[in-house]
Amino acid sequence: MLGVLHEKYGSIVKMEGILARANMVILYKPEHFDQVYRAEDTNPLRPGFDSLVYYRTVLRKSTYNGVYGLTTAQDEKWRHFRTKVNPALLKPKLVKLYAPALDEIAKEMVDRLIKLNGKGDYLQKNLDLEMTKWALESIALVGLGNRLGCMEDNLKQDHPGRQLIQCARDMMELAYKLEFFPSLWQKYSTKNFKKLVKTYDLQWDVSKMYIDEAKRQINERGHDIPEEDKSILEKLLSIDENVALMMANEMLMAGIDTVAFSTTGVLYHLAINPEVQKKAREEARSAEPQKRYIRACIKESLRIYPVIPANLRRTGKDHIVAGYHIPKGTDVIAPNEFLSKLDKYYPRAKEFIPERWLVEKTHPLYYGNAHPMITLPFGFGIRSCIGRRIAEMEIETFLRKFLDKVEVGWEGPPIEVETKVMNLFVKPYRFKFKSI
Repeated sequence: MLGVLHEKYGSIVKMEGILARANMVILYKPEHFDQVYRAEDTNPLRPGFDSLVYYRTVLRKSTYNGVYGLTTAQDEKWRHFRTKVNPALLKPKLVKLYAPALDEIAKEMVDRLIKLNGKGDYLQKNLDLEMTKWALESIALVGLGNRLGCMEDNLKQDHPGRQLIQCARDMMELAYKLEFFPSLWQKYSTKNFKKLVKTYDLQWDVSKMYIDEAKRQINERGHDIPEEDKSILEKLLSIDENVALMMANEMLMAGIDTVAFSTTGVLYHLAINPEVQKKAREEARSAEPQKRYIRACIKESLRIYPVIPANLRRTGKDHIVAGYHIPKGTDVIAPNEFLSKLDKYYPRAKEFIPERWLVEKTHPLYYGNAHPMITLPFGFGIRSCIGRRIAEMEIETFLRKFLDKVEVGWEGPPIEVETKVMNLFVKPYRFKFKSI
């Protein structure tokens, strides 16, 4: 659709909001949305799910005690929250603290894939479930300091971890129906809105159960350990218990499908580019601590298949862009995925070429020749993804273990992607895994 709109209307496209939604303007030139986003970055407004905002600020207001998290808070409430959580989530030492445990989880996941590969077409139908189990197990370890047991055989539907995975998927499906299509949920409690409220309730209850158990273990163990050895939850508890609870909840909400999708995307590109896979495997098995080529593979995959296809800001003031007036309160969309696949920005843009992130500046493929605002898989500015460092660490750790033990191929037509709030791969997963 973005390509059709661009071809028909040009580089600035306005879409009228309906049913109380804000008007939208799509800016197809990176210098245009760069102008708006940078002018807004002192106090950026990034609309989230209106249904989640309503749920937290109206329906369950007493539950959240005025703390609405990075997902739904705006203005000073958002800035106050982000300022409190930054020290716990953005320190470089965070990577070293969790590296050994994440390494073990990745090893278990690779062994599990090898085991499941022999069970007929199970992985063709259920790879997404297995990848989300690994992603949840990993983010829980980082956020809570605990394992959840999500990668056990025959994980039952009512297992709390399985419930969190299902909640994450149901929230996307239902929010997509309510907020991207005409719906009267803001005036009437529709059937899908009632389902979504139940899903939000369940996600909160299960998350809080895990968080309370982690708190109990922390209190039982005592707090007399070096600060750098404390989990994110423990660090935040010493600052603000309500903030700690919300941040842990949002990590368990946002760190599942996002990491699973991103990792699956890299596996797909490695599968259809065997020479790249061979080079990445050689690096994975080398003694070189900095896995630059594997990291380039991750960057290149996120360029082609980002989790979110576009970035968004709601203007807090009027703007003039190329002579066009964009009023305050307009949603300005940067179509990053669409632009990232244009040859005028990235030569051979449809091809998976990790080298573009490694070559010298004089090389025609050098990524820096493109405008820096085009590829933004983790967002922009002070509202960029706070979990970026954690996500990259999880993905890289898994790929190192995977490449050392498994050769991956792909049989069949190219993988397909559908967008429901975030990008998702369409089944079946035609991977061929081979132990090496």
